[in-house]
Amino acid sequence: MTPKTIVVTGFGLFRDYKVNASWEVARVLPETGIAEELNINLVTINIPVCYKDIDQIVPTLWVQHEPALMVHLGVSHLAKMLTVELVANGHGYCGLKVECTDELDICTSRDAGRYLCEYIYYKSLSINKNQTIFIHVPQLDQDNTAQKLAEKLKCVIGKLLEQVTK
Repeated sequence: MTPKTIVVTGFGLFRDYKVNASWEVARVLPETGIAEELNINLVTINIPVCYKDIDQIVPTLWVQHEPALMVHLGVSHLAKMLTVELVANGHGYCGLKVECTDELDICTSRDAGRYLCEYIYYKSLSINKNQTIFIHVPQLDQDNTAQKLAEKLKCVIGKLLEQVTK
């Protein structure tokens, strides 16, 4: 059986961030053994922090990789844990309402913010709403290292993959 492709994106540097946690988590995700454990082809992509680039890159990723799952990551200074976004808007781009959920130490949000994070989510949802997710990651610190967050993300992706392959 041919392994399904999972595309995970993180963003590059912006503003005064010296490191973008979203890219750091995506970058170390292969080190978790996710590809072997889930029998997937994992593709990680560093996305420039630019609306015009997203307009070009996101559709290309869908065509080029035909992913079973598109996982977009972004950093949020408001996030305290992996935060699965539930909503993306198609306009008004230039607060995070959080509900805790399960044992994976993740939560959900209905406000991804009207910035690049929500925009990339909206772009992918407009291509394939059944195989797209956006997850905010917290800034990196002693409790939230890129490695620890990548391990949690691996669990989330495993659960999501079960859902999209049913």
